Amino acid sequence: MSVIIPFETMIKNGQRVLIRSATDKDATQIMTLSYDVINESKTLIATSEEFNITTDEQKKFIHLYNNIPLNCILVAEINHCIIGMLTFQCGTLKKYSHHGTIGMIVDKRWRGMGIGKALLTSLIKWAYFQPTLEKLCLEVLASNTNAISLYKKFGFIEEGRQIKQVKKSAGEYDDIILMGKFLF
Repeated sequence: MSVIIPFETMIKNGQRVLIRSATDKDATQIMTLSYDVINESKTLIATSEEFNITTDEQKKFIHLYNNIPLNCILVAEINHCIIGMLTFQCGTLKKYSHHGTIGMIVDKRWRGMGIGKALLTSLIKWAYFQPTLEKLCLEVLASNTNAISLYKKFGFIEEGRQIKQVKKSAGEYDDIILMGKFLF
């Protein structure tokens, strides 16, 4: 089972945030956070029209993630309200099983406060204790400079770029930057 020991940390505004593994009881809040971030953000690939998951499907997704070794979902919570989430999915093929992919979202009202930093710190600490895990990977829109800056502070490096990979609107595109961090 891929769960972390919950812990609290202080963020920039002096509030304490709880970082913990998601449970199926978090399904509704995770769906709300996901929908809100997708709906307002220009830095995600999915659109709100494409996000049509049910509560039961979200519960199954959380349960599945928590019961597959080297997969996990972490949440950031303040006063029992989920304000951020990080997913990590390890490769399923044998030759890909030494690395996995990170996805992260944070409520816009809490960005720049250290929520992403707390989630990444927790994941990286957990990752160092996974003997078969060697590398963390992610994809980020080139226009998401705040996220890129955060990832670089954690030692992620740009490994490639997919030019005009995301079509934002007629004639407007964004590149995807592929980033990675080796654990050794």
